[in-house]
This record gives sequence, structure tokens and C-alpha cells, in this order.
Amino acid sequence: MSKLDSGYKVTAKSTIIDAGLTFIAWFLFTIWFRPHVMSYEPGTVFFWAGFTALPAAATFWLCLQMFKVTLAHQKKMKQEKEENN
Repeated sequence: MSKLDSGYKVTAKSTIIDAGLTFIAWFLFTIWFRPHVMSYEPGTVFFWAGFTALPAAATFWLCLQMFKVTLAHQKKMKQEKEENN
């Protein structure tokens, strides 16, 4: 393992979990944004709230990926420090 490798490995299981968490975040953001849409038609309200929730869910996904890589790197550094002592 090189010094620049964080130790984080992408697997099919982690991808499915990330997609599920991101979908849940998108759904929650959509519910949160629904009262702010200026329309009385339920379809239009859901469309614009969902469309507005896409960047928020994408930001959630990016934060999740950064957190996972940082956590894996911290675990790797801790393990290397214990091996050196």
C-alpha cells in the first residue's frame, strides 16, 4: 500500500448503501422543500421540490464520500502508529 493510499475500497455493497442513504436524503429534502414551492398542484409541487432537492442530495453524497475516505485514512494512520510502537 502506498503512502498516498487511504485504505478505502469501493465495493458493490458500499455503493448500494451510499445510493440508499442518498435517496433517503433526497426524499427528506423533497419533503422539507415542498412547503416552499409556489403552486397548488401536487404534481408540480413534488416536481419542483424534488428538482430542488437534487443538489442538496448530491452535496450529501459528496460529504458522505469525504467522511468515509477520511475515516479510513485515520484508521490506517492509527494502525501504522501502533505497528511502529
